[in-house]
Amino acid sequence: IGKLFSESCWKDQLERDPEKKIHRSYQVFWIWLSKSWFVTQAIRMNMFGSDVFVWSDIGCFRDGKYNSKTMVEHREVIPRHEILQMAHHRPNPPSEKLFNDKYEHKKNFYHSGSQFAGYKDTMVKFHEHFLEIVDRFLEKNMIIVEDQAILQSVCLSYPEICAYAPFTQ
Repeated sequence: IGKLFSESCWKDQLERDPEKKIHRSYQVFWIWLSKSWFVTQAIRMNMFGSDVFVWSDIGCFRDGKYNSKTMVEHREVIPRHEILQMAHHRPNPPSEKLFNDKYEHKKNFYHSGSQFAGYKDTMVKFHEHFLEIVDRFLEKNMIIVEDQAILQSVCLSYPEICAYAPFTQ
């Protein structure tokens, strides 16, 4: 994702980032915004002949509690044509399809972004939609510094490709 836009674009994104003092570098956006790309690359390599793929932030595993555990115990809960996304709380969609105002409208910001699972063709389709939404954010001069906002906006724009599970599950 870092190569899709110029360095000046990324510097502008960091300058406009409400949390720039915490983030300090635009390269962190590259990592966050590459989640669906990483999964798509894993699908292309498909070293284990899998049909289901999962993204999970490393921060979800900060201790040994999950060592040697099976990541997906119940494949049957993953919808065939939707990406199962984690939500911070029950989804409360905003009226607009492109949403990145988690500060003023906290109740409408529910997409975790830390974990998602889906079948390979659905994951590839989701990634294509993700790239489209990034372009739409930039066309509207919206910041792309929060992966959750873009992931949620993909689901708002293409609700047929997303299902949500609360973090308690």
